[in-house]
Amino acid sequence: MAKPVDRLGSARASRYLSGVWVKAFRSLIVLGSLVSVAACSAGVAPTPSVFGGRQDDSAWSRSSFSAKAGFKEFTVPTASAGAYKMVYGPNGQYWFTEFLVSKIGEISSTGTFTQFGIPTESSGPDSITVGPDKNLWFAEGGADKIASVTTAGHFTEFNIPTVDAGPSVIRSGAGKVLWFTERLGDKIGEITTAGKITEFDIPTASSEPSGLTIGPDKAIWFTENQGNKIGRMTTAGKFSEYPVPTTGSIPAGICVGADKNLWFTEAAGDKVARITTAGKITEFDIPTASSQPGVIEPGSGSLMWFAEYTTGKIASVTTAGKVTEYAIPGGSASGPVGIAPHGTSVWATQYKSNQILHFTP
Repeated sequence: MAKPVDRLGSARASRYLSGVWVKAFRSLIVLGSLVSVAACSAGVAPTPSVFGGRQDDSAWSRSSFSAKAGFKEFTVPTASAGAYKMVYGPNGQYWFTEFLVSKIGEISSTGTFTQFGIPTESSGPDSITVGPDKNLWFAEGGADKIASVTTAGHFTEFNIPTVDAGPSVIRSGAGKVLWFTERLGDKIGEITTAGKITEFDIPTASSEPSGLTIGPDKAIWFTENQGNKIGRMTTAGKFSEYPVPTTGSIPAGICVGADKNLWFTEAAGDKVARITTAGKITEFDIPTASSQPGVIEPGSGSLMWFAEYTTGKIASVTTAGKVTEYAIPGGSASGPVGIAPHGTSVWATQYKSNQILHFTP
């Protein structure tokens, strides 16, 4: 039987929880002028920790689901797991982080779950992505690590040089490189698939970088939760920052749209916005007030999809700025966070109700 995992019991994880989760979701989000700088620390290649995953005895069990107007909800086998961020995996399954119990979950299109315990307990797994090596890579926000896991559940972990870095969102870049935000460390990190880490200091102090994506210009674009800016960094570490027009908007998720612009959500501003690679920002209002939009991901055609945590809705926005909302059966009790559009359907995590959602528009 798998050993139970403590829920963010370590001091470091607690700092991440208070510094990120509470600010993000209690201050509205889970979730201009140019400044150029090229400050970075030397690259570090720590010795990795390699483990096989602790697979649950609940693995392969299929959850019951409810269906309503195109929605299906699958309950995560581990109670109060805190289903958080999500991605469509290299094996055709959907992978997600379980923030409160330090696990990585996998769900098939028919609702069959497999869960793997992360070697570091109280790790607070946050964002997850597919790496250039076709493994799943994720940020351990409570343990200051970046880790990978194979589709068979074999883990490798790498320590981030900065203490209390609070890694949050991770994305694949060009070649054998991935990029990630250090929310508590105010840095952008780079890690190779071999585990070599390089960190770059963001010009704005206490900016709390959150969302991150690779732009059509090959630069790293990111949101600054507390800096209220959108940041751009070249792969050489040169920064530019663009203030968001709405004061205190708490920019959260960011992605590339079909129009080759960057699109981001404003968790406190109840808006979704577009920024060109030249830095011009256009904002669009979300119909529902206090919706708390977070993660945003590109879908099919001209659509991008995002989750509204507070109101319990999944929404789409076109490249013309038209927002369409869909109410989740569980409403505000569902708490959608992560989102993974693929083909004609959208999958999402529901943090509050501890479920995985499948939605066909």
